[in-house]
Amino acid sequence: MPSAAIPLLDADQARAGDEAAVAAGDTWAGLMERAAGHLARGVVAAAGGRASGRRVALLVGKGNNGGDGWAAARRLVREYGAHCTVVAVDGVDTPASEEAAANRAAWIDAGGRTVVGTDHLDELLVDADVAVDCLLGTGSSGAPRGAAGEAAEALRRAHWLGTVVVACDLPSGVSADDGSAAPTAVIADVTVTFGAVKRGLLLHPAAEHTGRLLLGSLGPTYDRHARLTARWSALTPQAAAPEGLPAAADKRARGVVLAVAGAAGTTGAAALAAEGALRSGAGLVTVATPERVRGEVAARVDAGVMVRGLPETVDGGVHDDAVHALPPLPTGAGAVLAGPGLGTGAGVAALVAVLRHRAARLVLDADALNVHRDDPGSLADHLGALVLTPHERELARIGGGSDGHDAFARRVERVPELAQRLRATIVAKGPGTLVAAPDGRVWVTPIGGPELGSGGTGDVLTGIIATAIAAADDLPLAVARAVWWHAAAGLRAGRDRAGRATATDLLIALPQVLGGLRRGSGVGDAEVSGGGLAVSGGGPATFDGGPATFDGGPAAVQRAAAWGALPWEGWARREEER
Repeated sequence: MPSAAIPLLDADQARAGDEAAVAAGDTWAGLMERAAGHLARGVVAAAGGRASGRRVALLVGKGNNGGDGWAAARRLVREYGAHCTVVAVDGVDTPASEEAAANRAAWIDAGGRTVVGTDHLDELLVDADVAVDCLLGTGSSGAPRGAAGEAAEALRRAHWLGTVVVACDLPSGVSADDGSAAPTAVIADVTVTFGAVKRGLLLHPAAEHTGRLLLGSLGPTYDRHARLTARWSALTPQAAAPEGLPAAADKRARGVVLAVAGAAGTTGAAALAAEGALRSGAGLVTVATPERVRGEVAARVDAGVMVRGLPETVDGGVHDDAVHALPPLPTGAGAVLAGPGLGTGAGVAALVAVLRHRAARLVLDADALNVHRDDPGSLADHLGALVLTPHERELARIGGGSDGHDAFARRVERVPELAQRLRATIVAKGPGTLVAAPDGRVWVTPIGGPELGSGGTGDVLTGIIATAIAAADDLPLAVARAVWWHAAAGLRAGRDRAGRATATDLLIALPQVLGGLRRGSGVGDAEVSGGGLAVSGGGPATFDGGPATFDGGPAAVQRAAAWGALPWEGWARREEER
């Protein structure tokens, strides 16, 4: 993975990281103490950068997540002057690991305020400045049950009433693996995760429960384990930055893109795809579209885009003879995109089949995917590199399963398997868009929002991807970068529109985003160096105050300590402030 990518681990990999650290000389007690220090600093962050006199309620379960809570309570009192209450929802006599039991005993023996059970939780939490979820860890699955379930529901009520909620490692009821979230999962304002980011925290719907995500290091051995074992990652702004162009680069060196798109009534899709390719840096863009709408497409695009007509059907679609009238396919630094607004008739199916067998680099979107609905396996039959860009319904059509939500809900397992089976890079569009490579690498897009939920933005993405792969050495990485650019342009386009941007707004913002990333101004407050993320080394949390810039939460939470902030957050804040 690129040196400036953030490794994303599943639950098994996270546990293996703990074991690797202990095998290298750390102790389980030492790891828990380190995690507790990070959690305490996260609570200070959530409390506005100052915990002295603050009322903190820590709800602890019987596992090591609860052990982190017992230890964090002690540190919050001793180091920060907080007034802490630990709520042992399962009691104080339950079996626990040696480390968790030792921290529980240390708190109780020191006279720390302790409440047993779940009675009167609502009253306790509504009076707290910060409530801390230490109920369940990465080893749990499904909805919290029993006493932990009652406590989780109390934390949800407290959140809606305004109490700031901090989650230890991940919110209870959220899956570290697939990003699913139980209906009763805790909703956190801040999540302090340890060692490495769990991939589920960036996936939806879990990301909506995570709030501000802070990362605390568990030491160099764990960091090395994460870098070596993670097949999933998230690009930082540094890793997403476009590569520079040589001074002598001509239009063909910048990339040649052929867009096969459009039909009667859908010329906008062709124009948006072509403009996406052009504005993301392609040197030469040609659109092939039915003859009847050639002039309409030409009138919609930049004067530098060439438009060629294809034989048409009586209703303005693509005729079977179009396969013989295609412009020459790009060679060298070039790519073909097909699908936006193209229709799904027999002529389209024949045309797409020819492209699969002739194009060296091909992006299939929308109708070019839908024509494979009855035979999705034929997508594996292609000459060159193939990129597929399905949304959730298209993913179901080409990947099996029921139409719609089932495919998206199971995307963590389905998309990487489909990428390997079809020998294609797959962009599974939606919140936290996934990019899966045939070699097993997967990227989660850590930015993006409702700005992209507008007609035509997917057509723009198809054009951006075509440009990005035209001359790329690492094609799947180039696709992941293109998806990042698209999401970033959406954020910029929607910043003054309450997230209600259009595809045209996105096109206007795109070159500015690329320029900012290239200049390096987007790397944000948490700098990346030497392949690692700047995370907590033990110092106190600090804040710069100011208005809230994420999710509408308290300003102190949204501008929490830079020690654990993930680098795209600094970039997004700068975009908001431009």
